[in-house]
Amino acid sequence: MDKIIFFHMNQLGDLLFSLPVVKAARKQYPDIKIYSVVRSNLAGLLKSTGLVDKIYIKEKSAAKRIGLIKEIRKENIGTAVLFSESPESLISVFLSNIKKRVGFRTAGLKILLTDKAVKTGVPSLSNNIALAKTAGISNIQNNYTDIIKINSEAELAVLKWLQENNMSGKKFTVISPGASTRRREKCLQKNVWIETVNKLHDKNINIIIVGAKWEKKNIADIADKSRIKTHIFCPDGGLLELASLLSKAEYFIGIDSGTMHLAASLGIRCIALYGKTDPGQIGPQPAGKHAIIKRNSAKDITSEEIIDTFKKMGSKNEVCEL
Repeated sequence: MDKIIFFHMNQLGDLLFSLPVVKAARKQYPDIKIYSVVRSNLAGLLKSTGLVDKIYIKEKSAAKRIGLIKEIRKENIGTAVLFSESPESLISVFLSNIKKRVGFRTAGLKILLTDKAVKTGVPSLSNNIALAKTAGISNIQNNYTDIIKINSEAELAVLKWLQENNMSGKKFTVISPGASTRRREKCLQKNVWIETVNKLHDKNINIIIVGAKWEKKNIADIADKSRIKTHIFCPDGGLLELASLLSKAEYFIGIDSGTMHLAASLGIRCIALYGKTDPGQIGPQPAGKHAIIKRNSAKDITSEEIIDTFKKMGSKNEVCEL
């Protein structure tokens, strides 16, 4: 093997679940060229790992997808590993003249694959490890920690923000209440977040609420209804700036989301809030470091549960699962 290309999925959490495979490939084959295809919003985070020689941006338009195929064909890549099961990814790999095409047997166009891995449930690290083994990649770490690296530009931007908001050198907990528009069922009741923020303020805990720019209105509504000033961080510089802020937090409290996984990947202890999804398969990693609150619906989670879990994590240095 002299060249390998990875086709990543579009969500932050899914990207993080794929990074241990890329890291293992780099370690197992130190002299090969590694390529990745990824959405533009995830490219900076992937680049920060230093594991990939070249990153291709996955575009939506047909014309740009054709251009991408032409660029990949020029590289004469021998092996493709597809975390993505999208028809576009499978067609792109097939038309890129890559001889070994490794993907999941659950993919709709699996006929285009040469090697197929078993997939159980939703996208996860365990499924990606099975995929990697099918591709001949071994010795994959069982969590996504210590892979993301924060660059100096993102670090300086966050240090400036902390200084401007009178937070330099202060301990703080990050809260992430939001989810993408397609995953609103993961969200808690807004009053639960307001109660949680107020109860944490009563314990003299500094709070920073984070989210994407499009979430700012919802986040501001929570912050405005808290009894003490609550800071809001919606980074202009993308995911690396978010990673830089998260890396400085004492704790993270948030729903099952890419932001939660990003915090966990940076070694921050998380209180992860789950509804229907299974934390046994897609919980924060490593599992023993974090606390999980799970209900049949995320809307059934209460502020009392969150605060009780927070107290146990802080005072006894242990985790609990409710």
